[in-house]
Amino acid sequence: MIIIRKFQPSDFQWVIDIERKVFNEHDPYLYMQFYETYPDTFIVADINGFVIGYVAGFLAQVGVGRIFSLAVDPKYQNRSVGSNLLKEIINIFRKEGVTEIILEVRMDNIKAKRFYERLGFSQFGIAEKYYNDGQNARLMKLKL
Repeated sequence: MIIIRKFQPSDFQWVIDIERKVFNEHDPYLYMQFYETYPDTFIVADINGFVIGYVAGFLAQVGVGRIFSLAVDPKYQNRSVGSNLLKEIINIFRKEGVTEIILEVRMDNIKAKRFYERLGFSQFGIAEKYYNDGQNARLMKLKL
């Protein structure tokens, strides 16, 4: 059974391991700093004490939530883990009065684009050379 809960410091290594498997993009200590700054919008998916996915978000400005990162261990992808995480952070944002959620997706990550579209997100722009390797990002948003 999947449990969706707030990130705890003991989850740190799990999140870093997942981030390295899926993205290998961010400085690992960024996640601990993220937890210290935004503890209410850093959520993990747990099965039997093992963290298998996470979503980290924050209030970008009044009424606007931003999803910084969402990842699921490749062994657990396509099992609704990502959907459950995303739905939970959407609910948290809604309770905080957010009316729009934004995020970025690599232009070549069609699987992620389709995932977010299935949950109501739509593309609204492109951020050129957004990623460290110079790749562009697809800007997506969800109106609540």
